[in-house]
Amino acid sequence: MEEKRITEIQNKVVALLGEMRLKEAIEVLGTEIDTLQDWELRTRFNEMQTAYRYMLEYLCKGMPDPDRERLHSELTGKCYMLNDLIAVARLSEQSMKVYCQMRRKYRSFEELQRLYSALKENSANMAITRTLPQEDCMSVKSQLVKEHELLLPKLFAAVWSSSNWNRSNAEKIVEIVLDREIDACDRATVTGAIMLSMLKCFEPLKAIALCRIATCDNTLLATRAITALVIVLFKYEARIVYYPELLSAIEVLKEDAAFMRRIQTIQIQLLRCRETQKIDRRMREEIIPAMMKNPGIRNQKFTLDILKEIEQDEDKNPEWKNWIEQDEIKGKIEEMAKWQFEGADVYMSTFSQLKNFPFFGEISNWLRPFDTKVPEIAELMPGDAEGNKSLLGAICKSPFFCNSDKYSFCFTFKQVPKEQREMLGGQMGGEGEMSADDSDTTAVATTEKQAEVESNQFIQDLYRFFKISSMRHEFDDPFAMSLNLLESKELSSLIKSDDAILRTFRYLVEKEYYNEAVNAGQMYEKRGECDAQFFQEMGFCLQKLCRYNEAIDYYTKADIVKPDTLWTLRHIAQCYRLQGEMEKALAYYQMAEELAPENISLLLQTGESFATMKRYEEAFSRFYKVEYLKPSSTRALRAIAWCSFLTGKDEQARGYYKRLQEMPAPTFEDYLNAAHVEWVNHNNAAAIEFYSKACEICGSREKVADHIMRDKEVLLARGAKENELLLLRDIIG
Repeated sequence: MEEKRITEIQNKVVALLGEMRLKEAIEVLGTEIDTLQDWELRTRFNEMQTAYRYMLEYLCKGMPDPDRERLHSELTGKCYMLNDLIAVARLSEQSMKVYCQMRRKYRSFEELQRLYSALKENSANMAITRTLPQEDCMSVKSQLVKEHELLLPKLFAAVWSSSNWNRSNAEKIVEIVLDREIDACDRATVTGAIMLSMLKCFEPLKAIALCRIATCDNTLLATRAITALVIVLFKYEARIVYYPELLSAIEVLKEDAAFMRRIQTIQIQLLRCRETQKIDRRMREEIIPAMMKNPGIRNQKFTLDILKEIEQDEDKNPEWKNWIEQDEIKGKIEEMAKWQFEGADVYMSTFSQLKNFPFFGEISNWLRPFDTKVPEIAELMPGDAEGNKSLLGAICKSPFFCNSDKYSFCFTFKQVPKEQREMLGGQMGGEGEMSADDSDTTAVATTEKQAEVESNQFIQDLYRFFKISSMRHEFDDPFAMSLNLLESKELSSLIKSDDAILRTFRYLVEKEYYNEAVNAGQMYEKRGECDAQFFQEMGFCLQKLCRYNEAIDYYTKADIVKPDTLWTLRHIAQCYRLQGEMEKALAYYQMAEELAPENISLLLQTGESFATMKRYEEAFSRFYKVEYLKPSSTRALRAIAWCSFLTGKDEQARGYYKRLQEMPAPTFEDYLNAAHVEWVNHNNAAAIEFYSKACEICGSREKVADHIMRDKEVLLARGAKENELLLLRDIIG
């Protein structure tokens, strides 16, 4: 209960500062700090409190203070920091959470420095053993590996649990991460620890350290630092304005071309994480079961051809060019290949059940790059692991598996008896070799492609950690945030180029995040010249949001830029129709008809619009044409039957409803409307029989009774009596 109260107070202070109520926030912190025996925090709090009191006194006395605004901002930033520091200090005294245990264990920065020195010495000694004959140093090397596996988690924990950084501390952490004498995988793991530390306790010096790492020449480190920055800054966007030094560091990053390219890629990758749960569900419920039903499928060589999705004509414009070329999607396997090619997380469902190995009991291993020097992996892959052309070698180099899943695969594979492992490796070695060749050409052909793969793998590692690790409950899930930088007032400038904004906009349209897409589109529209496709997409989003007038405006712009486009004309007509402006809708439907006189869907929509306006002969002509072109169109048959009933052509209506009832899967409305025909012709027994059949199909007498009353005006116009309809409702209901 005390932990909950501490967190509630911490959140209360954040809320007060968000409302610019600094005095009240300081008062709340004052009551909290009285419970601590931390004199350093007490001193910092007293200095902040005194400065704020003097500022208020000067204001009361009318004394000029040109620095008042700057000082108020500075004090707000300090209050945010002290709030986090006080909360973690109080929690560390009593909580049994892993983070708090680590804080109690690694109380001083000197311990962190000691661990760094030990790890550096271990790396140097390991380097020496590589220059000696293998038989002379096997035992020494084994001992060094064991020592390394103890030191790295400790260093990770020390960095993760550290707080109250000063400039010297920050310099030391950056030195660790950029120290080339330490293995890059170890340094990348430490970079992850900095991110977790910031998620627990935000300090601007930590973010500035990440800014420095983000521009280093090692893509593994740089991409991890950029990813961490995006997540952390998005979480704390409300407070970063209070730290001028951090803002300056971010401004410097904007001048780095490589950083800006990578952050644009990482933005799409983070947005793509939203799709993971949908993909996971489809993989578990549809794709994997379908593949399991076909035993021959496991021997197929899956290609990564991207196949175009067949869209319904009421949906997205099939002429739009996605920023990944597509062809027709044929079946579930091709759909999975498409997701994989895009970088989507298709293996979450497969590997989420394989995270119970002791390896994952250590928090650092969730964020550890795949490293064949890990003892358990080295046992499986003796010799040149990276050059190994077995199945494991292919997995090792695959850009499609994240680091965490590679570890899961290897630990699972290790449980297979050695003879079967060798047999399986031999059988699949050829495929592994081919896959590895594909990886070379598609994943690491250039430095930037390598950076893209590494950032995507790290994001997927993070996703698994925050979603399924046993320690996930100790953290707020960053993937519960939108992570859309364009939605952030303070961070949107990081997506700087027109191309990056347009790419983000089109991704949001593709994945049906229409509100965010509209916001991104409006931002792009202010930046430069827009083409017809952009206006179509904006109109489409607004139409999906039921903002029809705005949608019409954008569709009209598209029509001006690229006149006489069938898709645009139809969507303008749809918007007018949805607003009830049938005359305008018909005008556009008829323009569209001139471009596609035999388009079935268009004929149906135009006919339905004529029917709504009671221009039945013109409606009939469209419906009959559809019936001729596509005799199996039940939509056309129903439209003809209903219009026949409305116009008193009851024999024709009977004939069409009979045809519908004889087709597979007739609807309850086919019987309901047939009953209407009989009722107005005073064939009450036949009508009741049809109404009863409608009740049987829909499973609800109340629903049928409601539909009868909904059609009351039509039935009255055809001669039915109102009191009889009320009695009919009682009979049916």
